[in-house]
Amino acid sequence: MPADIGDFEVIFLRNVMIYFDPETKTKVVHNLLPRLKPGGHLIIGHSETLNGITDRVINVHPTIYRKP
Repeated sequence: MPADIGDFEVIFLRNVMIYFDPETKTKVVHNLLPRLKPGGHLIIGHSETLNGITDRVINVHPTIYRKP
């Protein structure tokens, strides 16, 4: 990911991870989370979860996670 892309308050990753194996899901999320501002939200699809992928975000709704 380019260093000059900046940081985000919201990242939408809806219906993307359903196509990836667990190892790839983990890599994708761990590459995105440094770009998410503290207090920012990561929004995923209804058929997706971050359980077992990362504990670096807090689940605030079934498809919405917040970075502390």
